[in-house]
Amino acid sequence: MKFLEISLISFVLFFSFIINFYYGHQGLMPLDDLQNFNSGYRILTGDFPFRDYYSITGPFLDILQGYIYKIFGISWQSFVLHASIMNCLYSISVFLFLKNLEFKTQDCFFYSLSAGLLMYAPSGNPTVEHNSLILSLIATFFFIISLKENKKVYLFASIFIFFISFFTKQVPTAYFAIFCIIIFFSKIFSEIKISTILSTIIFSLIISFLFFLFFKHNKVQIADIFEQYIIISTNLGESRFNNLDFNFIYEKISKLFFLLCLIIPSIYISVISKKKDSFIIITTLSVTISIYEIHSNNQPITFSLLPIFISLFYFFYIKENLNLKFVRYFLIFIIIYAFYRVLRFEFFYLYIFIIMFIYLYRSKKVNIKNLTILYLFISSLFYFEKYIKIRAWDELKKNDLQTSFDAGSINSKLNYLKWKTVYFKKTALEKEIIFSTLNYLESLENETNYILISDYQIYNAILEKKDFSPVKYWFENASYPSKNHELRFKFDEFFKSKIIDNNISQIIFDNTAQFKSMDLKQFSWLYECSSKKTEFLQEKYLDVFEIKKDCIR
Repeated sequence: MKFLEISLISFVLFFSFIINFYYGHQGLMPLDDLQNFNSGYRILTGDFPFRDYYSITGPFLDILQGYIYKIFGISWQSFVLHASIMNCLYSISVFLFLKNLEFKTQDCFFYSLSAGLLMYAPSGNPTVEHNSLILSLIATFFFIISLKENKKVYLFASIFIFFISFFTKQVPTAYFAIFCIIIFFSKIFSEIKISTILSTIIFSLIISFLFFLFFKHNKVQIADIFEQYIIISTNLGESRFNNLDFNFIYEKISKLFFLLCLIIPSIYISVISKKKDSFIIITTLSVTISIYEIHSNNQPITFSLLPIFISLFYFFYIKENLNLKFVRYFLIFIIIYAFYRVLRFEFFYLYIFIIMFIYLYRSKKVNIKNLTILYLFISSLFYFEKYIKIRAWDELKKNDLQTSFDAGSINSKLNYLKWKTVYFKKTALEKEIIFSTLNYLESLENETNYILISDYQIYNAILEKKDFSPVKYWFENASYPSKNHELRFKFDEFFKSKIIDNNISQIIFDNTAQFKSMDLKQFSWLYECSSKKTEFLQEKYLDVFEIKKDCIR
């Protein structure tokens, strides 16, 4: 590598790490963020997903977080470190992938910088959605390179990473695997070769066996993986698709406008060149991310593919050696529109935009390459302002962070986190509930084992107490089967065994989770063997049910 390339890569890594590390300390979403904060702690204490608690997400985020805690200690900084490392991995992968496609070093720098800005900073904290998306994209990069260079080692790497991605989260992994299959049979990067198909099958079987040994080593039953990770999670996905309507779909897809709009010039290029490569790639990728956005039901995440969309569009444009006025005018129009959208957030961007256009005009460099870079710059700013800066992932609004408080006041493990959630409008009330819960748990005798049902899964890690919950988080028909589900009886038996084997004497509710204290009646066997505790200091904020000894069988 040349000095310039090393310097640019170093800056990309530094930027990707710092931008995420900063925003990872700005607010949080208790349900999404704290379940992963706690699951890493559970790994550290010897638990394993599927075996010790029900999980509809894969084990690899939990395992990685557990190892990070083991090395760096249990803290919010260690938690955000995980996401920051993954963000760096994504941005450098974009840089090296585009370098393989023979992009100039400076262009790789701009695209990878956008990648580092847009991928993980919206949440800032580790999520299975982001980890799986990053791994799926890296696996796709390896797959394309394996086709281009006809090297089986890249194909093996692609399949192996796809497996890790799948056991992080089922989607978008499955969608990107289908995307790769379409690329292969479209003959865009190479001809269809039987040897590639055979190698894919053989590699997949080998890696499947390795994963089987991994789960076997950790005493996880394959039946448990299938039931939790496939059947229960599939029911959740089906319920989301069944509740779709046009307005919901339009709202989701419209958020990806600056990616999906590239379908229009791609169609034009395909018609003029009489080659469908650009159209197939951009359209198939658009369908892939649109389906994922609709399915995920989260805040937008796939706008982080913006640099991938724009770079692939430019790659196929120059590949055909075209000089199309329509494409140039289309990009100018969409840049102006994107700029208009950005100005609604911050007016000072006007000066940057004017300077850039004057430079392009006077230097007579208003070509497709510079227009795509400018489009990348403006649209990246738009997504930054709309989703990252205001912490839309945490469902916060502009200026909400002004009422945050230092989470270090809760415990030093949470130092430097600006605690602000959408759960409570009054910060004082939220703090009072948190401290009341902590005080109650601290007042329990050491031999008292309990199950705490809460979205605020910080307490066991703070107090370094064992978590005996039968689920990763409490959400009916999502993290565990509903009352009428075919697998409910098996879950009930598992829940009973957690209580009996660990001598659980209390079920504690702070009523922040979807599963409230009034819902305990759903487990009639537990409700009938419990009595509600009264006359204790924290009774105002906590519902505590004491389990009758030898009642549950």
